[in-house]
Amino acid sequence: MKTKSKGLSQEGLKLIACLTMLLDHIGATILPSTTLRIIGRIAFPIYCFLLAEGVHYTRHPARYGLRLAIGMVLSELPFDLLFYGRWTWEHQSVMVTLLLAFGMALAVKNTKSWPVKVLAIAAAAILARLLRTDYGGFGVLVAALFVLTRDSEYRLIYQAVGLPALALLTGQMMIELFYVGAVIPIAFYEGRKATSNKAVQWAFYLFYPVHLTALWLIVQCLTQFFPISLL
Repeated sequence: MKTKSKGLSQEGLKLIACLTMLLDHIGATILPSTTLRIIGRIAFPIYCFLLAEGVHYTRHPARYGLRLAIGMVLSELPFDLLFYGRWTWEHQSVMVTLLLAFGMALAVKNTKSWPVKVLAIAAAAILARLLRTDYGGFGVLVAALFVLTRDSEYRLIYQAVGLPALALLTGQMMIELFYVGAVIPIAFYEGRKATSNKAVQWAFYLFYPVHLTALWLIVQCLTQFFPISLL
C-alpha cells in the first residue's frame, strides 16, 4: 500500500512563498508592520531554493528563462508604482534579480571549473548591484548558496548558517537575519509536484505582478480617503 505523503510539494512551498511575500509587501505599504516584514523574510530564500531546483531539473532552460523574462516585464511597472510612486529606471524588481540568478545557476551547473563558477556568481552579483535590483548582489549570492549546496548531505546546515552569514557580510539590515526561517519549510520539501497543470504553473509566475498591481490599486483607493501617504 502506498504511504501517504506528509511533506511539502513544490506547489505547497510556492504557496508559502507567495503568502509570506504578500504579507511582507502589505507590511511595507498598506499596514506598516515590522512583524509582517519579518514573516516576509522567508519568501525570497524559498524562491531562490526553487530556482536552484528548477535549474537542476529543467530539460528546457530556454523556456524556464522565458517565463522568468515574461514575469520580469510584467512586474516592473507595478513594482515601480507601488514602491516608488512612478515609473523609474533607478530600481528594478526582484524578477530581474532572479533572472540574473538563473543565468548564474545555469553557468554553475554547466561547468566543473571552480574559477568559472566563482566568476559567474561574481558577474551576476555585480550586475545586480549595478542595475540596483531588489535584493541586489546579495540576492544573487543567496541563490548561489542554494545552487552550490544543493547536492550536499549537510545542505540544510550550510543554508541555515549561510543565510544570516551572507546578510551580515554584505551589510544588510538586521531584519534580513530572519531569512534563516526559510530553512524550516525547505526542510519539509519532498521534491515532488502535486500537479503538472500548466495553469497552476503560470498562476505562480503571475502572482508577483498581479499582487503588486492589486496592492497599488488598494493604496490608490485608500489615499483618496486619507490624505496622508501610506508609503
